[in-house]
Order: sequence, then structure tokens, then C-alpha cells
Amino acid sequence: MDTTTGEQKLLAIIAHLSYLLGGLGFIIAPLLIFLLKKDDSFVYEHARQALVAHLAILVASALVGLLCFLLIGILLVPVLVILWLVLLVTSIIAGARALNGEYYQYPFIQGLVGKLQ
Repeated sequence: MDTTTGEQKLLAIIAHLSYLLGGLGFIIAPLLIFLLKKDDSFVYEHARQALVAHLAILVASALVGLLCFLLIGILLVPVLVILWLVLLVTSIIAGARALNGEYYQYPFIQGLVGKLQ
């Protein structure tokens, strides 16, 4: 039986879909949830996964942006677009899993997630 509350599910969904807030909201929202809900393992784990995924895409975007100034990064823009699409799809899947009271692990970043406690 699912014992997660509506509030827990809502906070987990907000953490995953916070990139819809625009600006740095996609980092700030999961970070705040991550820091404030350490005692709630369900919300904490979802916020941790979302935070690492969002930080990874932010770093990738910054690197590609920097390389574009050097004119070699323009070749990486399609890769960055694909990464953002992957984030969009996996975030929607993660939000759906959170709504069902299930845990979700983003692909490719579990080594980084393990380092964030």
C-alpha cells in the first residue's frame, strides 16, 4: 500500500519539473526541497536526483556556451539540445513515478548522485 502523502508527492514533482520555473528556479527549487526535507526519505531522494540532473545540464550548457565563444562549441549545440530533451522526458517520467509514490533514478548520473548526501 502506498504510504506517501499528497504533500510528499507534490514536493517530489516540483523538484523534478522545476525547470519549468525558468531562470535559476530549476536549481533553487530542488535545492531548497533537498535541504529542507532531509528527514523525509521519499522527498529527499527525489530532490537529490532532480538537483544532480539539473546541475549536470547546467554545467553542460555552460561549457557549450563557453566553447561557442571559441567557435568550436557550435558543433556541440545539437548534443546539448538532445540532452535537454532527455532531461525533459526523464523529468516527466520521474514526476509520474513520484505521483505514483515510486522512486526514480535518472540515467547516466548515478555516480554523481551517490556523491551527494
